[in-house]
Amino acid sequence: MTTVVVAESGRPTSLRTKSDRRTMIASTVGTVMEWYDFNLYGLASALVFGPLFFGSSTTGGILASFATFAVGFAARPIGGLLFGHLGDRVGRKYVLLVTMLGMGVTTTLIGLLPTYEAVGLWAPALLVVLRLCQGIAVGGEFAGAILLTVESAPPGRRGLFGAVPAMGTGAGFVLAAAAFGLVSMLPQEEFESWGWRVPFLLSAVLVLFGLAVRRGIKETPVFAELEEYGEREKYPLAATFRRQPLAVVRVLGITVSGFVWGYMIQAFAVAYATGTLGMDKSTVLWAITLASALEIVAIPFWGWLSDRIGRRAMVGAGLLCTVLYAFPFFRLLETRSTGMVVLAMLIAIPVCKDMVFGPQAALVAELFDARIRYSGISVGREFGGALFGGTAPFVGAALHSASGSVTPVALYVIAGCLVTALAVLTGRETAHDVEDRA
Repeated sequence: MTTVVVAESGRPTSLRTKSDRRTMIASTVGTVMEWYDFNLYGLASALVFGPLFFGSSTTGGILASFATFAVGFAARPIGGLLFGHLGDRVGRKYVLLVTMLGMGVTTTLIGLLPTYEAVGLWAPALLVVLRLCQGIAVGGEFAGAILLTVESAPPGRRGLFGAVPAMGTGAGFVLAAAAFGLVSMLPQEEFESWGWRVPFLLSAVLVLFGLAVRRGIKETPVFAELEEYGEREKYPLAATFRRQPLAVVRVLGITVSGFVWGYMIQAFAVAYATGTLGMDKSTVLWAITLASALEIVAIPFWGWLSDRIGRRAMVGAGLLCTVLYAFPFFRLLETRSTGMVVLAMLIAIPVCKDMVFGPQAALVAELFDARIRYSGISVGREFGGALFGGTAPFVGAALHSASGSVTPVALYVIAGCLVTALAVLTGRETAHDVEDRA
């Protein structure tokens, strides 16, 4: 069966319905696999890497562990620069195969690393190298995954189409948290001896599945037209900074609140709840897992809603919710009640965070011309991740350690929301643009 849709460039493009579905599935599955890998590290840095790779379970060990967590984000701009350029030159789908393979190999190797007790300083050194490789690989993933679907979406549905693969970030965390939740139920000695390695080694199986799904996908209609008409940019990265530098800055600003809030929840809050508050690891992990599972529905819903009410209104509502909820979130954690911790995560993740994140894929894609879109999104987003995502758990832990309170942590979250509000609300609404920017 063949259907006819209008590509965002405004030219009619014939697409097979089966091919459309395969592209959507492949984009989403790949995102799930890559973010499973990347989120494993965040959880491990909060729960186990301090004593195993830095020889300390005190605040110093946790800070050192979170510092290596930030290293992965520091490498993401390298991946954004490299794969963004390649994505605009050779195509979206080829780059995504490379990034997935790179992520799978490095994650598996982390699961095989010797610990500090076995090899001393070589342990953290090797961990940092592999974390750098992870960061480079994931730096090219998000932009390519969302462009596979956004650039195939009919006018008026880019928010929904972009949110479906973006949902894979939440699903990836569900898998990562569920895997760690299961192994954390082992006796502590066994968990620290071999249990923590299992989720990392599982990546080898998952990435093979992801590669098989992604291998047969077609290029996006928009990029295929650029090839057909000879309109590809010869030096897309240079052209991005020459023609749309302010759009790159806007993308960076748009991502700030999501990075700060998301990684405060997924890394700092885990360490705070299990360390300072003395809560059981599996309880906290299962609470986050449940909330992240709801992202599978929440992210596409908020993306769909942004198609109707606009990106700015949707993101603005999410930012307001986050600002109002930053302090109550920590108060709920401090009850040490399982029910209240679950409630804290259910409001924080699928509601506050995803109201901002759901429309983000379409919003950032709509800022750029098709010829430089992969580069523009990757550079802006990954520099934002390096500056505000990877550093969030470290900043949170440092602020809490210095003050003995989570008040400055909540204020930092609010400051991130204000930066994103400035980036989003000062730009024009793009949700109802019919044609692609070319």
